[in-house]
Amino acid sequence: MIELQLNEIYTNLGIIINLILAIIIPIIVLKVINWSITRVISENSITSTSLMTLNKILRYIVVLIIFLAILDVLGIDLHSLIVSLGLVSLAVTLAAKDTLSNVISGIIIILEKRFVIGDMIEIDGYKGQVKKIGFKSVELFYKKKYMVIPNVLFTTKPFINHTRNGYYAIYFDVKILNRYNFDEKITQIEKILDNSPLILKNPHYVLLIKNITTSGIDVTVKVYIKDPADDTKVTAELIKKIKREIVLEDMY
Repeated sequence: MIELQLNEIYTNLGIIINLILAIIIPIIVLKVINWSITRVISENSITSTSLMTLNKILRYIVVLIIFLAILDVLGIDLHSLIVSLGLVSLAVTLAAKDTLSNVISGIIIILEKRFVIGDMIEIDGYKGQVKKIGFKSVELFYKKKYMVIPNVLFTTKPFINHTRNGYYAIYFDVKILNRYNFDEKITQIEKILDNSPLILKNPHYVLLIKNITTSGIDVTVKVYIKDPADDTKVTAELIKKIKREIVLEDMY
């Protein structure tokens, strides 16, 4: 009788220990992985948003592992359970297909560092500064407009990272009428750009002849700035200064 009770105690104790291990071991593994990810992020300038996304994915995986381990410790036949839930799993998989695609694409974005927070990107007709790299989507902001782009687009369609090299180009056009001396006006524009604190000195600005008409010459002014969010302000300030000091009629 006593022997049976001891066996029962040992059996129950073994189950309890296995349950504890089934919970603790995955959590410890998660902590180690999180520590490793944090080191990689600090060494490679990956954003904290990326870390949060990876942590969410890892937490879901750990919860699933713990759940399956507990069922196994309790003696539940996982194979039979999986078979019985086959149709439900198929339905859930189909329903979550887009979500899964976006999550996988998000991981690719993070690991390949195709862009980071603050970059100005353009994809599928949408352009904006990256504000958040989320679990399923990327949030862009440009000229008071917020755009939410599914992550999967960045692995299925080409996109442009306008600030990949650490600067952003902005353009505007000026028209130099025939009654003005062209070289003189160009020199005046160059002087304003040389003295402007709003634009980068390297790369250097560029003046390009865009079009020659019967009334004058259209010139495209291309300058570089550090922060894409300043593009409207910088463009407006330069146009205002050039228009005020050089008196050019058409600028756009």
